[in-house]
Amino acid sequence: MRNITEQSLQADIDAGKDALEDAKDGSEDDEEDTKSNTFEERRDEIMKMQWEMSMHLDFARFAAGNALDLISLALSADPNKRAPSSFSQTFRAAGLDKGFSFGTMGLAKENHEHDVVKTAELERRTEQQKKQDLVAKAARLQALDTATDEILKAAKDLEKEVRKETKYWQEIVSISDKGWPIHRMRSQRQPAPFAVRYGFPEANPHFKARGSAPLRMDKDGGIILDPNLALKPKTLRIRIIEGGRITGSSQLPVESVGEGLAVEKSIRLARDSLLEEELFHEMSLETRQLLPYGVRLRDSVITVDAPGMDTTTRQLLIDCIPREDKVPDGQDHTYDWLAQAIAEALRLLLTHEHSMRLYRRTQLPPPLTSRKQERKTPPLLRTLLAMLQHLQNVDSLFAYLNKVSNTLGGAGLETPVEASREESLSKLQVSLATSNNKDLSASDQLLNIFTRPYTGKATVTLPSGQGSPSEQLIVAIRTVIGAPTFGTEYRLTLPSSVATDLGLSTENRFQNTADIVSYLDWVLSLHIAHRVLKGEYADRATTKGTEARVTIASKSSKKGQSVKRNIKVELSEGLLALHLSNSEDSAQETQSWSGKGNEVALQEKVQEWVG
Repeated sequence: MRNITEQSLQADIDAGKDALEDAKDGSEDDEEDTKSNTFEERRDEIMKMQWEMSMHLDFARFAAGNALDLISLALSADPNKRAPSSFSQTFRAAGLDKGFSFGTMGLAKENHEHDVVKTAELERRTEQQKKQDLVAKAARLQALDTATDEILKAAKDLEKEVRKETKYWQEIVSISDKGWPIHRMRSQRQPAPFAVRYGFPEANPHFKARGSAPLRMDKDGGIILDPNLALKPKTLRIRIIEGGRITGSSQLPVESVGEGLAVEKSIRLARDSLLEEELFHEMSLETRQLLPYGVRLRDSVITVDAPGMDTTTRQLLIDCIPREDKVPDGQDHTYDWLAQAIAEALRLLLTHEHSMRLYRRTQLPPPLTSRKQERKTPPLLRTLLAMLQHLQNVDSLFAYLNKVSNTLGGAGLETPVEASREESLSKLQVSLATSNNKDLSASDQLLNIFTRPYTGKATVTLPSGQGSPSEQLIVAIRTVIGAPTFGTEYRLTLPSSVATDLGLSTENRFQNTADIVSYLDWVLSLHIAHRVLKGEYADRATTKGTEARVTIASKSSKKGQSVKRNIKVELSEGLLALHLSNSEDSAQETQSWSGKGNEVALQEKVQEWVG
């Protein structure tokens, strides 16, 4: 194989010889030569190679040690750099220990200032120096151009940043001037270092956490709307249903059209939406306690049975909808005013609850106990139910009393009525002026009246005979959705003299309007029969038991004997009737009064009957 070349191969090809066979024969010869080496020959060859490697390592070690000693000896000229440990072990043993001193070798820099340089070399050096100076000058000019461009770019960036910061801070100041509290973010992040708090400090913890949004900066310096502010705002909707159709719906709150930034309008919408959502959330929690009063929550809609409103079945539907939703066309708007009034009242009650929470937190805390204080839901639906029920019951009772007063007045029995639907409101000015609680504002003290039990009062001056003093009966109405009444309670107080004469108790309590109306009809009938008529015909009149009946003897008769006539007084649902019956026969005569038109007086009619 070693004797094969390109020329030999070409020669063999030209001569027609088989080069492959020759190459094969040469390869077989080499294999035979390799196989002829014995074990001893290979071992000797390996040992020879080990010896050569050892010699090379010793030489390298010797050269490295000499270089270390040379450098250390040259550095030892400095007294501060004389350290025996910097020399090799061989030099320390054979040199330093034998008296070889430090600093025996020195280094010097050669000065060629006085060397004579040839003319060609001098010209070459001069030309090279000119080229280097020219390149350095060009490099400096390029560096100055680059620095100028960077400075101009930095100035433009700085101007842009100043413009952005100015616009951002102007909008921050504008938001702060509108009364929105601004605070620094805890994370100190550059994109949003500040945040605005638009929620209510005393709101529900869940909604209190949502009441803050970061004020981010866009590329132009304006404030980017946070995703919390960009959500669709919601509003509370009250609908009134009568007979299966909607007869009234609350209107959407009107957006303010005043001047201001877009972000300020978004903040106002977010605050209003958060209040509406919290209001609906609190009422949803309150429905669990008001199931016996016909309050239900189904499909995110609160259904409230309006108690006793007119004679029709009426319900309130309360839900929270996006502000973009429109009122369907063709809807009846008869009771829109009532739905709007209920919506505004619920909003006022929630804001009042926020104020009261702040007031309670500023007072002295109660004694510490192991029991955790339970957080109560604010009385929103309870107040609404109590208000509706109280107004309905009071108006029903007062309408009955006014009708009775008109009827008896038409019969010549003056019965004036003085009524107050809510005593606290009638005494509001005096109570605010003499209030000892100066920490609460007048509006909070006013709204606090609506969260307490409602109390109404009616005073009825009873009809009296000639020369008899006037007396009054009092009806007190108290409504509360809670212990111990759970509804409306009527307390009737009769004058002591009337109660004694009629054999009745001074105070009586009733749970519904129908019971007290029936009782008042009976009491007034008794009073007219036993006190008015009997007082007028004292010698000739007699009464019996607790019946509204008086027996009056006539002055004379055809046979020369007096005739006893029975007169029954009946007062029912504001209508007065007298029934005359003769004890000797069954003939009857009836006279009624309804309080309409010119009617004969009751005393005149009785005088006509009995003579």
